[in-house]
Amino acid sequence: MRRKIVSKRYLTVYEARAILEERKKEKVRELQERVWEYLSLFPTIEPQRVREAYEHLRELGLSEEIAVNLLNICPENEEEVKLIISAQKDISFEGKIIESIISSVRHACAPET
Repeated sequence: MRRKIVSKRYLTVYEARAILEERKKEKVRELQERVWEYLSLFPTIEPQRVREAYEHLRELGLSEEIAVNLLNICPENEEEVKLIISAQKDISFEGKIIESIISSVRHACAPET
């Protein structure tokens, strides 16, 4: 059966984990099983919370790729955030925007209890 790609978007590891977790209820292929082994190393975080943080980061002007990288890496301080966002050459972030980025990432990356 051929599948047709109708759209593409970046996913965080947490969103990919949730999708694969649903698919594991059915029979999965060997590659999917290996991907699951990798994704299971990450903590369980509610994908909706991560997606909301992603949307907030995009509203701040971050590219899709940088927003997803921030949420995958979960930087803990300003220096780490600046290092990750430095890959986006077309924009610079300072002060309150950096604080907003850190706040969003911390909220999204907090493991579920």
